[in-house]
Amino acid sequence: MTEDVEASQFDIGTTSIRLVRVGNVIQILFSSSMEASYLYRELTERYKRAEERLRRGSG
Repeated sequence: MTEDVEASQFDIGTTSIRLVRVGNVIQILFSSSMEASYLYRELTERYKRAEERLRRGSG
């Protein structure tokens, strides 16, 4: 793989998560759709909080 394409796989209990990065785009692939929904929601909330912290810090 080149520097712009990267893949990692993690096992969390009964769920397997695969991260695939192509350039600046990261795809998160889950083995279980129910787990995917829960974890995606959690990751989205974390991202939004981090984004808010950055905005407050640079403003």
